[in-house]
Amino acid sequence: MQIVKLPSSKPLQTAVFVLKKTRMEGIYMKRHSKQNRARSSSKISPNFTGQHLLHNPKTIKRLIEVARLKSNDMILEIGAGKGGLTFPIGEQVRKVIAVEIDAAYAQALKSKVIASERSHISIVHADIRTYCLPTSSFSVVANIPFSITTPILERLLGAEGRALQKATLIVEKGAAKRFTQKTTFDSRLLMWKMFFTFKLESVIPRTDFAPPPRVDAAIMIIKRRETALIPMQEAKRFVAFAAYVLRAYKAPVSEVLRGIFTPAQLKIVLAQAGLHREHIVVDMELHQWGTLFHAMLKHVPAHRWPRN
Repeated sequence: MQIVKLPSSKPLQTAVFVLKKTRMEGIYMKRHSKQNRARSSSKISPNFTGQHLLHNPKTIKRLIEVARLKSNDMILEIGAGKGGLTFPIGEQVRKVIAVEIDAAYAQALKSKVIASERSHISIVHADIRTYCLPTSSFSVVANIPFSITTPILERLLGAEGRALQKATLIVEKGAAKRFTQKTTFDSRLLMWKMFFTFKLESVIPRTDFAPPPRVDAAIMIIKRRETALIPMQEAKRFVAFAAYVLRAYKAPVSEVLRGIFTPAQLKIVLAQAGLHREHIVVDMELHQWGTLFHAMLKHVPAHRWPRN
């Protein structure tokens, strides 16, 4: 008689157990993922873009005072929230465009506008990063979402914001210090300063907001210069020039600029800008940057200009 040896059932049992465990884990992960998505959607708040609503009446009053509003102004407000700034601004100017990304807030504001019969206040449900800015003269008064400060400034201070005259903004205190300090290491910020002045007006404690940010905030005022230091159409070219020079921001200007100007040109250009050969790049004044850039455009062949 032939004896047939049957395989052990343990591997089969183990395989079944692993399969069942894998299925259960898959079901759990799928269910857990759905719960997370539902939880996230139910907790969407204005703070998802770093927005902290200003609730201190004294600070709101102070912000509007330093904005120096005029009755014929058109004001763009960014991140209107619950309208804490919107309606006080509307009492002093001819037109308010309040942009709010949160649909619920935007709808509530629209209802308030209708109820108050303030037809000169327009509530726009939109993302300021894609919203088309006004083409006629306007100013901005806003408590902007801190997490998108730079993208907002890129819109306002770039080509699309050519009609912007002034911006009175609440930003993080650290950001306000970086934008307003005399020493500039960022070529884009340096370009903005060719067209605008920056001023840190005052500090706002974090407790004036809900929810409170991790750090204090500040009021920063940006004003368009009456006379720009460089032509607007040359802004991108200036950024390339500034980036090239700032690569060696601790070096003497004569060493850095000899890659652009000939020795004879450099002697004349430095004299025009009021610079000596050993003057350190980072210590140059804004008007000196403008003078050097104009000299490059006028006297240096285009093939020697710095490129992005």
